[in-house]
Amino acid sequence: MNKKNSLKNSNFIIGKNSLLEEAMRVITINHRGAVIVIDNRQRVIGVVGDGDIRRALLKGAIMSTPVINIMNPEVKKITLKDKEIFSSPKKFFGENRGINILPVVDKENKLIDLLVWESS
Repeated sequence: MNKKNSLKNSNFIIGKNSLLEEAMRVITINHRGAVIVIDNRQRVIGVVGDGDIRRALLKGAIMSTPVINIMNPEVKKITLKDKEIFSSPKKFFGENRGINILPVVDKENKLIDLLVWESS
């Protein structure tokens, strides 16, 4: 597990106006199979994973399709109050094998940090 502190220029987040091509590029770079989608206020609004991209392409999406049209709005996220996850992130990621990027949000759902699974 690796805690990412610098969200600027992160290889784990994209804006809601990003295109499918950008999502694929970022996912390729981050090797986690997904990317978190944020709005203009830095609020977490969705996630785009490899499966979402495959399904979208099968339905006719093209590389210039906005990610907001294909993202999954159901994102597992935590707050700084989730002390159990912070104290044992390996346990969380072990129990939630489909999750490799976990957004940490404030009370307004703004992205403040990321927990990223890194297998060792």
